[in-house]
Amino acid sequence: MVDSLDDGRDFNKARGFLLTYSALVLALWYFGADLTHFKLMGNEVRLQQRTNSIWLVLAALNAYFWFRCYQRIPPAGLNFDNAMDGLYEASLRWVALTLGRRKLKQEIVSEVAKRTREGAPFKIQSYTTQLSYRPTHDLSKRQRGVGLKSRILLYEYRVRVYLKAKYMCQSDKGWLDGEKTSYYVMSVLIAWPIKIFIVLRGAFVTPWFTDYVAPLLFGFVSTAFALWKWYSINFLASSLQHHTLMCASVSTITHGQISFLL
Repeated sequence: MVDSLDDGRDFNKARGFLLTYSALVLALWYFGADLTHFKLMGNEVRLQQRTNSIWLVLAALNAYFWFRCYQRIPPAGLNFDNAMDGLYEASLRWVALTLGRRKLKQEIVSEVAKRTREGAPFKIQSYTTQLSYRPTHDLSKRQRGVGLKSRILLYEYRVRVYLKAKYMCQSDKGWLDGEKTSYYVMSVLIAWPIKIFIVLRGAFVTPWFTDYVAPLLFGFVSTAFALWKWYSINFLASSLQHHTLMCASVSTITHGQISFLL
């Protein structure tokens, strides 16, 4: 119990350091701060050498805090928690029913024709769905396909949803109750976009995204901006200056040639 509490506290500290430092780096980048001099413990420090590498140092420190936070994430912290799983499974069932409703209704029509007569009136009372299978991180519970085709088509990542409809159909003896079941299988082309949508939606309705994913994204973005600032200072600025000098030289030569001709 003590170890788990310590792990949680260590993660909170690492996340706090990452968020604070990343926010500072982004603020320095956004406001164009001059990093050649600053105050340290009341004393003004003025940098004289390697000032072009300041942003590279900031990026390296930010990367250190990023990896420190990532290493402190609790086991399965980046996996969906119970709240996210609930949102994901509800969306899977809704999409499966939306896409499979027409086929299920056609099967009901065929069943009604067999029970009574073709074209007999019927009405659907209710639809219910249940998640039959979805990929998990537990390899022992994962259904694996057999053969090269199954691995290429990612069969083990398909989601299977159980659909059931209760209906009533009219016969010569009155209205009869009936029930029809079906399965709808969603490939990764359907299941993965749903998962991405749930990640974006979960950022507003559950704390999972802001607790584990957002700090890593924030740290990554701030590190990328620091690296871009370093690259632009050391390479883009010099290239732009060289290009400006070349244009100025060409303009001077052209102006001299025109003056000579006149």
